[in-house]
Amino acid sequence: MIKRVLTYEGFWRSVAFLSVAYLAILLVIQWVATGFSSNFFYATIQYKKIWMIPIAGFIAGFMVSYGKFWGKLKREDQSK
Repeated sequence: MIKRVLTYEGFWRSVAFLSVAYLAILLVIQWVATGFSSNFFYATIQYKKIWMIPIAGFIAGFMVSYGKFWGKLKREDQSK
């Protein structure tokens, strides 16, 4: 089933879209947590958080897309 999901048309496009969406949400949440400080962007680069945020966005996007496509394929298998 894993191979079917990973090779399903539109899966990786969905992962990319959701990764960017989660990336933006995580950035906004962390920026709000710092009180909308302009130092947030400097601190993000300085402390190497710049790599953690995209990786977290990719993981979240991958998991949500995998669940969505797995459910879709499971429903298609049951309807046969």
